[in-house]
Amino acid sequence: MFLINKPAVAALAALVCATNIGVESFAPSTTRVAHTINNNACLGVCDSRRTLSPMTQAQLFTKTKTEVVAVEVVDQSSEGDWIDESKKVELIVLGVWAISISAFILINNFHGPWPLALKQVPERWFFLSHMVGGMLFGGGIILTTCIERLVAKSNNPGVLQFWFDKVPELDGLIVVPALTISMVSGTGLSIVRYGGLNVAPPHVGAIFWTLIAFMSWWAATDLTTQGTALKAVESMYARSLAGETDLETPKVVVDRHVSNVVSCFFILILYSMMVLKPGTLIPFPWNT
Repeated sequence: MFLINKPAVAALAALVCATNIGVESFAPSTTRVAHTINNNACLGVCDSRRTLSPMTQAQLFTKTKTEVVAVEVVDQSSEGDWIDESKKVELIVLGVWAISISAFILINNFHGPWPLALKQVPERWFFLSHMVGGMLFGGGIILTTCIERLVAKSNNPGVLQFWFDKVPELDGLIVVPALTISMVSGTGLSIVRYGGLNVAPPHVGAIFWTLIAFMSWWAATDLTTQGTALKAVESMYARSLAGETDLETPKVVVDRHVSNVVSCFFILILYSMMVLKPGTLIPFPWNT
């Protein structure tokens, strides 16, 4: 048996393992040493290049803040321009519609049945259309008046912004089509039942003149203030997002309630004429 020195065996085993895994030297490589030296040498210079002076940081912050404010101003301005343009288009379209429907009524009132194809439509179809159109039209005006009053009293910027953003859609999808159907079908009823609007009983002509007066009032007081109200509400909503509290509903929104109430009175007058039929069921001076 040979006596083996344990430290010598450990050293020999380490040498064999190092040879097998390809380790040539336990000394640090030249590349690693150079990289370490460069990093150590760069600590003073590179850090000084990467660190901004307090003045530079302040200038950068000020510039960034100025750019953000400028972008916000441009966005608000462009949004206001978009509202103005959309309202102009809406008013032009509604103006064309009002002129067209008024011309249709006036031609039938002063000239006679027009177009003649209306004589071929069954009376019950005109009656059904007239009832449905009048119900949607009158109900839409009264319902939106009540809702807008509740919205205005809420002083909630989010609710106000949502409502005035959707009001034109309600007008375009419900009120205007319903009013158009009601007036066209009412004219058709007068043609089928009486031979024409120009020879119909006095209450029929009074109803159409009241409708024309309503449209004039609605266009002059309601449609023309929707854009201004929307701008005021958008400003209120932006201030609430900025952190302001205890905001009050803009005055232009509150003042619209008077216009809406008068519109509701027009609806009550129209339905009173339809039910009471002045000049037919109840004697009226123009029937003498």
